[in-house]
Amino acid sequence: MTQNAGYAGADGQQIITMWELYGCGMEQVATAVAAELGLPLHGQAFSSDDVEAETEAREKEGTFGRWLRGLTPVASPVGGLKDDMARIGEDRSIEETARTVRADVNAFADEGGVILGRNGAFLLQGRPGALHVKLVGKLEERVARAAAISGIDPEKATRRQPIEDDFRRDLAMKLFRFDPLEDDYYDLVLDTTRFSLEECVSLIVQAAQMRKQSA
Repeated sequence: MTQNAGYAGADGQQIITMWELYGCGMEQVATAVAAELGLPLHGQAFSSDDVEAETEAREKEGTFGRWLRGLTPVASPVGGLKDDMARIGEDRSIEETARTVRADVNAFADEGGVILGRNGAFLLQGRPGALHVKLVGKLEERVARAAAISGIDPEKATRRQPIEDDFRRDLAMKLFRFDPLEDDYYDLVLDTTRFSLEECVSLIVQAAQMRKQSA
């Protein structure tokens, strides 16, 4: 684990990071946790609508890299030097995006609060007092919840699920070689399809309070 990776804020502020599989209700859980603990809430960089729009644009353009915040250039269909230059441009765009994400997360950590997505568990690893939470759940129930929360039909939620889960994992792997599906960087892995919203919030709040006391 790296040093300078996640602590209870510059002046002892409390930090909770969260990551979810699609449809686990992270925003609802995080909003309630932040309210319970009196913490600011720092949202995800990409919403479900953003992910869907970027994926559709990528499919229409026939290129893999456009989803990286529009920074990755379209690969040339011509081989040789143009392909090499496109790959160099993609590598630079990835590095720039990684620096931006890292800077954002560290700024949020200095302020304290609940940080959603943004590879927070990886980037803030090792700072005393920080709690890293991963939300999981049964696939069918996640899809049904996502449809209800987003006000979309179940068929659309079913289509979104693999796209969004793959997008968020691929982005983490591409930027930081971090696989958010593995549990190594999380303190608490919570199945939100087994507990009510109130129970999920209570469990996270209790864990956060214990982490803060032990820091």
